[in-house]
Amino acid sequence: MINYGPGEEELAVAVESASAGAARKISCSISELIALTRRSRLFIGGDTGPMHLAAALQIPVVGIFGPTNPARNGPFATSSIVLRSASSSTSHARKREPEKGLLEISADEVIAAARKLLGGDHG
Repeated sequence: MINYGPGEEELAVAVESASAGAARKISCSISELIALTRRSRLFIGGDTGPMHLAAALQIPVVGIFGPTNPARNGPFATSSIVLRSASSSTSHARKREPEKGLLEISADEVIAAARKLLGGDHG
């Protein structure tokens, strides 16, 4: 499932298309998000409210971090793997464009972390 919020539909459509049918976009209320997260085996995402919700519900998390410091922002209280480029500089300022270091994290790194957390580390 690809959860998205206001103003993110175009990005969700692009991710859904790139998944070749493996994922479906969904926009939901907070109550629906809680119910969906409770039934999840894994959460993959950035330093956002849904990531913290997943961690609080003890769902394994692959946290993708850019300018925010994962030592400060979590995820806490669950098994997790945090991905962050060494070139990311810590800044808690909000910007419209993605931070350069965040874009250096590859899909292969995310997939490997997900497999490891799910117990299917295949190399």
